[in-house]
Amino acid sequence: MLIVIFFLIYFYRMAFVKGRVSDITAITPKSEKYLGYIDQMNDSMKWFDEQPKKDVYITSYDGLKLHASVLAFCENADKTIILFHGYRSTGKRDYACAIAMYSSFNMNIIVVDQRAHGKSEGKIISFGVKERYDARDWVEFAKKEFPNTKIYMSGISMGSATVMMASDIVDGVSGIVADCGFTSPKEIIQRVAKEDMHLPKWFAAPIGLMARIFAGFDYSYSAKTSLAKTNVPVLFIHGGKDSFVPCYMTEENFEACASKKKKVIVEEAVHGFSYLVEPERVTEALRTFILGSEE
Repeated sequence: MLIVIFFLIYFYRMAFVKGRVSDITAITPKSEKYLGYIDQMNDSMKWFDEQPKKDVYITSYDGLKLHASVLAFCENADKTIILFHGYRSTGKRDYACAIAMYSSFNMNIIVVDQRAHGKSEGKIISFGVKERYDARDWVEFAKKEFPNTKIYMSGISMGSATVMMASDIVDGVSGIVADCGFTSPKEIIQRVAKEDMHLPKWFAAPIGLMARIFAGFDYSYSAKTSLAKTNVPVLFIHGGKDSFVPCYMTEENFEACASKKKKVIVEEAVHGFSYLVEPERVTEALRTFILGSEE
């Protein structure tokens, strides 16, 4: 029994509690998925560091100081996109290769540090459940910072869950890009526990109870619940060889989505690599989604 309790506490802390270093930035060749892309990613992050940026802060609904970097490439930009990174990552790492593309769309770019990441306060990572309210507040910030621009949100992995879960509570958003997002914290935790850690499926249930009691959120909340109520157009992107967030989760999110929607599956891409594997195809899908929406 003590061993079970120990593993429950360990798994809870590993999943939800911010560590000493919560954000993965460096790209190393330890994983095969990086082969062929390491130089491009590192060069893009270096380029990102060299761009003029403004640090901005807002206060979350529960009193946390949240940070983002604002890149305003164009004086007369008519669009603004807000980027939400993945689990224990950074916007710099997840989006550096795509930011130049978004700038070519004549867009202002807001690169968010999600709660408990980067310069944002917080100790709990709630897999999008609390972060969805932060996304709503970043939209309100963008509307004030860049009035008279069309607002878009984009998320990758957990950031995708964030923007999908926010899809029914945001106002004035012209479109959402959801890249390799999971359906719910419960389902992705069950998958990781079973497939990666070889733990029984029931192991996730007490983790959910601990999340409710100690972290104050319902880990069974699903992106599908919000998508079923949204009227914001959504572009879904996923890698066909994603072994971390299975592609079927995007298929389920797509089916649940009540708004105008489109889906792009990059068959040879692993988790979060669709843009890198097929940049021309993904860029064209994004261009049509964002620029074509003005028609």
